Amino acid sequence: MNTFTPRGRITSTVRLAGDLAIAAAAFYGAFWARITVPIPFTEQLLPEDRLLLASSGWNGVALAVASQLVLLYFFGFYDPPEPRPRLDLVRRLAAAAGLQGLLLAGFYFLSETQFPRSVLVLFVLVNFVALLLWRLLIERFHRPGRRRVVLVGCGPSAIEVAVKIDLHHQHGLEVVGYVVPPDEEDFCDPEAPALGPCLGTLDDLPHKIPELGIHHVILAGSAPSWRTHMLDRLSSSQPARSSVLLLPGPYESLIGRMRYRWVHDLPLIEVVRENEWRVRRPLKRTLDLTGASLLMLLSLPLLAICVPLVWFTSPGSAFYRQRRIGRGMKEFTLWKLRTMRTDAEAETGEVLAQPDDPRLTAVGGWLRATRIDELPQLLNVLGGTMSLVGPRPERPGFVRRYLEEIPGYTERFAVVPGLTGLAQVNGEYLSSPQNKLRYDLAYIANWNLWLDLSILFRTVKIVVGSRGT
Repeated sequence: MNTFTPRGRITSTVRLAGDLAIAAAAFYGAFWARITVPIPFTEQLLPEDRLLLASSGWNGVALAVASQLVLLYFFGFYDPPEPRPRLDLVRRLAAAAGLQGLLLAGFYFLSETQFPRSVLVLFVLVNFVALLLWRLLIERFHRPGRRRVVLVGCGPSAIEVAVKIDLHHQHGLEVVGYVVPPDEEDFCDPEAPALGPCLGTLDDLPHKIPELGIHHVILAGSAPSWRTHMLDRLSSSQPARSSVLLLPGPYESLIGRMRYRWVHDLPLIEVVRENEWRVRRPLKRTLDLTGASLLMLLSLPLLAICVPLVWFTSPGSAFYRQRRIGRGMKEFTLWKLRTMRTDAEAETGEVLAQPDDPRLTAVGGWLRATRIDELPQLLNVLGGTMSLVGPRPERPGFVRRYLEEIPGYTERFAVVPGLTGLAQVNGEYLSSPQNKLRYDLAYIANWNLWLDLSILFRTVKIVVGSRGT
């Protein structure tokens, strides 16, 4: 949950305005210095050259401002504030400023515009230093207070939420306690420190909100319901099944984007939509074929470099085939570049990869961090067993276990699995399967073409920033 206070929005606006102003001032300052100040070891400009350069200076300012905005976004500088070491700030700013200089140099080279290289060198240096000082100044004067949260629930789901809030301070939240909902006493774990103190029951909640200054109430119950079990049973009849309709109470009528049907004057929420993806699939398939074909062509030079790297750094094939579960619970073969030694699971069986996994090859960690190992899955997309965007396909052993442990897990097999998905751009690689399922079901229920394009765009951003998920 990201929270934005009025003060936070003002700070974000000021930060953005400062970033753009720095780009314009740094480029114009570097331009002005090159034209007016003699620089050692550089060819001095003639008067007519100065006039020619001055006429194109404002175009350069516009390019500098636009590229500043795009690159700072891709390197995560407009994400919700997150505690990071100062060295990480310097590293990311240096990478963004350096890449910006290369992009501007490439533009002027391809457009055959007369332009001295010294301007770009000065711009990169001045821009980097100014951005670093600006970011440090913002950090010093803007320390937003935390928003107070009370949890309704005290079982595994509530503990998961509380631990996430405790670990990720960038969201600006803190748990002040929990209340026990009806029928959940047997699921409570009051010894979990992240939950905080028990504040009573649901009846006490209206009084506790003003008393403790609560900003958010998070419903995180764990008790299973007959509705969840019923949907699980019905999900097994996919893809040919009836729709499921709900007679809503006040709570269901207030939440999110829902589709309604009516029986006379009774509103019914459509929870499971009858074969809606038959209409969606042709459009999604068109996007998959177009995007995968283009990406395959662009990735061929990269694969031509990486395949020999895998061969030379570890014995065995460069490609790795693995059985995964796709739409309709059908198995298919997934292709990847091999990132682990060939006997990685000889003793353990199916296990998830871990940070700094000792089974990784010499280049395996880099291939995973940059997602290059996933490129052969474009063949799966072209073949129709995968999509560019969708729930990530799991291995048969994990699927069997999750079907027994996680209510509603069958629902994710209503669609074709994807190269990337909502869980991958919002969550992390080691997020719990329950948490990934929440994202997967949200994606299935709210799919549209713009959502797929947004997820693809954010995936590029994550790859550029090398954030592992």
